[in-house]
Order: sequence, then C-alpha cells, then structure tokens
Amino acid sequence: MTDVIARDFDVFCHVLRDTVCLFDEMITFENDKLDAVAANDVEALDHRMHEEQAYLMKMKALDAKRETLQEKLGVAGVPLLQITEQYEGDEKESLLTLYDDLSEKSAELKESIATTKKIIDLHITSIAYLLERLEGKHATYNKDGELEDNADPPKRFKSRKA
Repeated sequence: MTDVIARDFDVFCHVLRDTVCLFDEMITFENDKLDAVAANDVEALDHRMHEEQAYLMKMKALDAKRETLQEKLGVAGVPLLQITEQYEGDEKESLLTLYDDLSEKSAELKESIATTKKIIDLHITSIAYLLERLEGKHATYNKDGELEDNADPPKRFKSRKA
C-alpha cells in the first residue's frame, strides 16, 4: 500500500469512526426528543427540531467526505462490507470493527426514530379525537340518559356581525 493510499485509508477509517460518534450523539438526541414528546413539551420539541437540522448537515458532510475517500481508494459505490474483502490483516480488522459498530448504531438509531414517530402519531391521534369531541362529533346524552342528536355541533365562537 502506497503512503498516499495508506493516508486515504486512515482518513477513511477516521470518517467512519466520526460517523459512529455522530450516530451515538443522534441516539442521545432522539431519546431527548422522545422525552420532550412524551412530556408534551412543545417548546423543547421545537428546540430539538432546530438541532436536528444541524445533525442532518453533519451527517451529509461526513457522507460526502466518505464518498470522496471511497473514490480515491477505488471503491466508489461499493458497500462497506464488500470493501473489507479487499483488505487483509489489521486494515481488514479495523474495517470489520467499524462495520459492526456502524451496523449496531444504525439499527439503534432507526429504532429510536421509529419509537419517537409512534409516540408522535399517538399524540396526533389523541388530538384528532379530542377535536372531534369538541366539535360535537360524538354521542351525547340528555339528563334522562337518552341519546341526543348532534346534528348541530356546539359553537365555540360568537359572531360579532349583526
């Protein structure tokens, strides 16, 4: 391996390690976002949404750097597991370790995101149900326990036009 290729390989591994670290940060971030959603803390959730943009930009930058290095190493577009097959010894072990770390963190991040999405969907469903009830799209009963017709839902606002 030439010095230039060795340097590019080292930088490539460094970028992969940075990606693992970023996944760790994003997992923590996603768990914090889940806490905000569970607590109905809209202000904290709004703050998290702005932070999320920064994480996505970091991920995009690391991905671009990884792709450039893969081109320099002559493995553009090749999946990481297949790249490991082209190396031997310590280089192969380093890549396999990074592959395992990336796979584990990626799965953990996907699970955290899915959990947050489920909770948000649950909140949206609850809000929709409450709005239906407020708009009178549910059964009501009079003081005698008889079902009343809800053809005209209660009005929340009075018109000031006369």
